[in-house]
Amino acid sequence: MLLGLIIKNLAIAKNVEISFDGNLIVITGETGAGKTIIMNAIALACGENTNTDIIRTGEESATIEASFFIGENQKLKSILEGYSLYDGEDVLVISRTISKTKSKVIVNGHLVSLKQLGEIGRNLIDMHGQHEIQSLLDRSTHLKYLDKFGGDKILQLKEIVISDIAEYRKLIQTLKELIEKDSKFRQEREFINYEIAELEKANLKDGEEEELEAEYKLLSNAKELISTLESVQESLSSGDFSVIKGLNTSITLLQKVSDYSNDIKSLKERLESNLIDIKEISRDLANFYGSIVVDPERLSYLENRLDEISKIKLKYKKSIRELINYLSELKESVRSFNEISEEIEEIQKKKNELEAKIRKEVLELSKMRFEVAKEFERQIENELKDLAMENAKFIVKIYQVEDPDGLNINGKSYKLFYDGIDACEFLISPNPPHDFKPLASIASGGELSRVMLAIKYVIAKVDDIPVLAFDEVDSGIGGKTGEKVAEKLFEISKYRQVICITHLPQIASLPAEHFVVEKIVKDNETMLNVKKLNEYERINEIARMISGSNITDTTIKQVKELMGRWKSENSRY
Repeated sequence: MLLGLIIKNLAIAKNVEISFDGNLIVITGETGAGKTIIMNAIALACGENTNTDIIRTGEESATIEASFFIGENQKLKSILEGYSLYDGEDVLVISRTISKTKSKVIVNGHLVSLKQLGEIGRNLIDMHGQHEIQSLLDRSTHLKYLDKFGGDKILQLKEIVISDIAEYRKLIQTLKELIEKDSKFRQEREFINYEIAELEKANLKDGEEEELEAEYKLLSNAKELISTLESVQESLSSGDFSVIKGLNTSITLLQKVSDYSNDIKSLKERLESNLIDIKEISRDLANFYGSIVVDPERLSYLENRLDEISKIKLKYKKSIRELINYLSELKESVRSFNEISEEIEEIQKKKNELEAKIRKEVLELSKMRFEVAKEFERQIENELKDLAMENAKFIVKIYQVEDPDGLNINGKSYKLFYDGIDACEFLISPNPPHDFKPLASIASGGELSRVMLAIKYVIAKVDDIPVLAFDEVDSGIGGKTGEKVAEKLFEISKYRQVICITHLPQIASLPAEHFVVEKIVKDNETMLNVKKLNEYERINEIARMISGSNITDTTIKQVKELMGRWKSENSRY
């Protein structure tokens, strides 16, 4: 429950402090006095969006501080623990500053984001005002009310469905992008495969060209080489005038005189060494020219291979080493393309698996909604009877929308919404003959307010949100219907805290904490004043609501009768 509210520099609320002690709070005041500022402050403390226009003229910032008793609200405690904001205390303090420069939100002494505050606020208070009544005309909101009535069983499955559908749509988007990328690269991939085939066929090797050129040079001059080398070899080792024979003769002569001088002996040894080298050279020359084969076919192959290498180098404008590296790059590109194809297959598999899971989940959720709808209809009709709409009939229409691009179920494709396959619309027939129409067809604003109150009432019985705030729920209502609305608010306050701004004396006379809001001018400055009324002041305020400034004894008596009818119910206050 809301324990207290501090408002500083919010519109005309310069410095307002309010403490709340009970489960039923009534706020009254003249039209235009600023009652809605109280509701706005509560909404802002719970995360509602705003702008700096709400800051009091002449001030740089506005601050709202709200304290709540969270008691046994385990869901809220779990949320707070998730943000490391729960310290074991049952009092939650929220402070929000809206500034022209930098705004901030503090929860239990910790700085939090507005998004986090919004999640906390949605589990603290349910605001009900003219905006909510108008939103009831938007059928897209109806499923939200039905699911809330369904309680945790539906809401837990719904959260799973929402999460899975969000993931499913991400997979679809990723798949679409990959397929587009794959399609875009298809032509490029074909060209790359052609180049890979061409380069692989060329079978280039680093250093091959140099080796081939050397062999070609040798074979293309084979006859000349053989003739020349053979002549050289013969001059070294054959005939009477060969180098080897001459050296042998010289060595023999020196041998005869080598004992006479060490220098001669040394020269002889040098000639012997040279003779060995020349014999080896002669033998190597014979082996070399003997190995040369005049092979026209091999020569033709070399010519063709060198021509092939030359053409491919010219075509790609790259050296052999560069072409070998380029081939590796092309193959890496193909691997990348193949990875895209593999990724497409993998994501498609995940999508199909998740689609099957979602199909099962949305069918189960839809079944639960149909079951809950019957009880929801019954309870709403009962509440409408209590709210002086005795003949009203209310039905929940749940349906699916066929969509060729939707989720396939039993041979049909249905539009997949963010929370399942169901669309929902509340239909009503206020009076017989019962011709059911959308809520927007209700001509009376009072009837629409009562429908919303009935919905809030039946949801409040299953919901764990501790505070319900009603801003002029009595719009378009009076007389006996006003009494019925008052009774309903009183019933809700037995298990939820109810804060209600009202113009109806029937509601103002409830056994509640009663605050009056006034707009005062002091020292040429307009300010908001909020005052808690004692019983005497309450009587006079309700009398004003009945007859304006012309308060008579009859009016006072009427007020006391209105308040007296609740005496038997007042033991809890």
